[in-house]
Amino acid sequence: MHVVYVDQVLAGNLLLNYVLLRTAGRLGQVAAARGRLLLAAALGSIYSLLWFMPGFHLLFSLPVKVVFSLVTILMAFGPLPARRFLACYCFFFLASFALGGMWLGFVYFLSAAPGYIHGVGHPFTVIDRYYYWPGLFLALLALLGGGRAMAWLVRTRLHQSCLRVTLVVELNGRRVEARALVDTGNSLRDPLTGHPVVVMEYNALKEALPAGVRELFEQEGGLDSSDLLAALSATSLAPRFRLIPFRSLGRERGLLVGIRPDRVEVKDHNHRKAYNRVVVGIYRRPLDHHGGYQALIPPDLMSA
Repeated sequence: MHVVYVDQVLAGNLLLNYVLLRTAGRLGQVAAARGRLLLAAALGSIYSLLWFMPGFHLLFSLPVKVVFSLVTILMAFGPLPARRFLACYCFFFLASFALGGMWLGFVYFLSAAPGYIHGVGHPFTVIDRYYYWPGLFLALLALLGGGRAMAWLVRTRLHQSCLRVTLVVELNGRRVEARALVDTGNSLRDPLTGHPVVVMEYNALKEALPAGVRELFEQEGGLDSSDLLAALSATSLAPRFRLIPFRSLGRERGLLVGIRPDRVEVKDHNHRKAYNRVVVGIYRRPLDHHGGYQALIPPDLMSA
């Protein structure tokens, strides 16, 4: 005869359900009060206890399980928009399946070789007697850590996607586009006008520059910024060029050749905005070695 300890069932499932709900909330980017999570977890714990009582097995049919899990998610996180609710619901089951797999994995890892434990019969008896709580504890720790890491990764990806925009530069009747990153570390200003500076790779801007200007930038050996500015003073765009001091981009101090365009435009998924009082700093090396972006936009430009 198998003995069921009510306190262990309630306590174990309370902890289990709380961690699953908390993980689902993290992954679904939904904040929930600890009291609501505990209340929903307690409801699930009581529900699991009914499994061991005669006459309640119909409550564990698939339709009832689906409805009960919906009620549990609603109690923990609701009310929510339909898509966010569905995301939490799916993450709850995903976390449940992951926890079950990790639990069995840890039990298998912890268990002794066959025949090592004597006096017990069925494998589940061995699990229940020796490895249930250690395996569950390790699986819960792994789920909490994995859930936190995944939530951080999701937030980071979303944050980065929000900071990626398209930059359009119009200069002397020509127009070029580049992938840009809103860089919170970019606080460059033109020392003459105080206008914000957008840093842009030369290769992304060169199609908007006259041939004579491109030749100077592409001179073999390369001119330093001061000599380059002196040479550019003889071109048709001379009044637009200036030197911008900087303390980033891989150097402690340096000078960046900047140019005043006719207009720049910043586009994201939902908006586009044009700016006239901007200077484009021309950077002659790749800003991102992976090619993810070709320009850096100061955050104060976005809020202007």
